[in-house]
Amino acid sequence: MQKRKRRFLKKGQNLMMLRTLRLEKAKKAELQKELTIYNALTKCKLTSSEVVPDVNKLLKSNTIGNLVESLGHGNKNKIRADAADALAHIASGSSEHSNLIAKAGAVPRLIRLLQSPDPEVCEKGILSLGNLLHFAPNLRDYIIRHGLMQKLMSIIQDKSTCTLMLSHVTWVLRKLCISSQPSPPDNAAEIIQALNIVLYNPEANVLEDALMAVRNLAHGNETIQMLLDFEVVPRIIYLLEHPNVTVQNAALQALINIATGSEEQIQELLNNNLLPHLSALMSNSDPDIRCQVLKLLLNIADGNIFQRHAIMNAGLLHKILECLKADAIPLKSAAALTITTLAIDKDKNLLCYLMRQGVIPEFCNLLFCQERDILSNVLDILSTMLDVDPSFSAEVSGIIEWSGALNNIRMLQSSEHEEIAAVARKIIGNYFPAKPHIATKF
Repeated sequence: MQKRKRRFLKKGQNLMMLRTLRLEKAKKAELQKELTIYNALTKCKLTSSEVVPDVNKLLKSNTIGNLVESLGHGNKNKIRADAADALAHIASGSSEHSNLIAKAGAVPRLIRLLQSPDPEVCEKGILSLGNLLHFAPNLRDYIIRHGLMQKLMSIIQDKSTCTLMLSHVTWVLRKLCISSQPSPPDNAAEIIQALNIVLYNPEANVLEDALMAVRNLAHGNETIQMLLDFEVVPRIIYLLEHPNVTVQNAALQALINIATGSEEQIQELLNNNLLPHLSALMSNSDPDIRCQVLKLLLNIADGNIFQRHAIMNAGLLHKILECLKADAIPLKSAAALTITTLAIDKDKNLLCYLMRQGVIPEFCNLLFCQERDILSNVLDILSTMLDVDPSFSAEVSGIIEWSGALNNIRMLQSSEHEEIAAVARKIIGNYFPAKPHIATKF
C-alpha cells in the first residue's frame, strides 16, 4: 500500500515537473519573440533620423517577416503597436519597400489591428496602412479587397472615436482616393458615404483631408455623378464660407474637379447656388483663393452658352477684369484665360461690353509679359474681337495702336512658339498691313 502511494506520488511529481518545463519553454518562446521584435525595431532604426535600411538588408535579416509575425493575435499590444510603427517607417522608404511589406502578408494583419480595443494598436495600424497607400498607390485595390473600408466606417460611426483618430482615418481616405490607375476604386460609393460623414466634422485638418479626398476622387463623369447623387456638393459649397483659408482652398479644388464634368453636372453646381459664394470669394484678400475661384469659373464657362451667361448675370465679369490688374502672374493668367473662354461664342454684345469696360488696354499691357500662356490667351481674345464685326474691328485696332501694343504684336510674329507667332501674323496681316511707301517729289 505504501509502495503504491509512493508510485502515485512519483507520477504526480513528474506531471508537475512536465508542466513546469512547459511553462518555462513558453516563457522562453515569449522572451525570444520579444527579442526578435526588439532586434527588428533596432535594425530599421525607428528611433533614429537615418534613412530606411536597404531592401536587400531587410530581406537578408528577415526584418519585415519578423515584424509581420509580431502583428499576430498572440502578441502583447505593445509589441503589435511597435511592429506596426516599424512597418510604417519602413514603408516610407520607397514603393519597393511598401510592396515588399504587402508581399510579406502584412495587409490583412494590419487591417485586423483596426478593431483592437487598444487605441495605440489601432492608431499604429491606421498610420501603417496610410503609408503603404501613400508610397505605393498601386496597392489601393489590394488593400480595399481585404475589407479596409468596413473597418474605417466602423471607426467613423463610433461616437467615442477621438478627433486624433478621426484625423488619421480621414488621411487614409484621402490616400485611398489617389491611384496610379485611371479607374476609380470599386467601392467608391462606400468612400463617398464615409466622406459625407467626416465633412461635417468641425476640425479644420479633418475637413481639409476630406475635401482633398473628394478632389482626388472627382475624375470622370461617373464618379462626379456619384458625388452629386450622394449630395456631397451642397456641403462643399457651404464650406466655401469656412473661416479657415486652407479649408476654403480645399473646397475650391474639389469643386474645380467636379466642374470638369458634363454640362448637366455643371448645371447642378449652379443649381446649388454656387455663383453667389464665388462672387464673395472674388473679394478675398488672398490671391491664391481668387486664383482658384477663376479656375472654377473657367471650368463653368467651358460648359455652354447659358452657363457663360450665368457667370455674367451674377456680376462676376468686372471682378474677373480686376484680376487682370493684379501683380501676381498666375492671377493675371487665370483671368485672361477665363475672359477668353467667356468670349468663345463671339457674342458681339459681350465683346462690346468688354471693350466698354476697358479690357483691351489691360490685355495689351499683358503683351509685355513673358509668360507663354498669358501671351497666347491675350492674342486669342484680341483676334476674336478684331474678327467679330468689321465696324467693331476699327475701334479695337485703334485702341491697340493707342496703347502702344502694336510693336509687341509685331515682335511676337517671330516668337519661338509657333501658335503665338501664327496668331500675331494673322492680326498684323489682316488689320495692320504695312503702309505703302509714298515717293516725295523734288
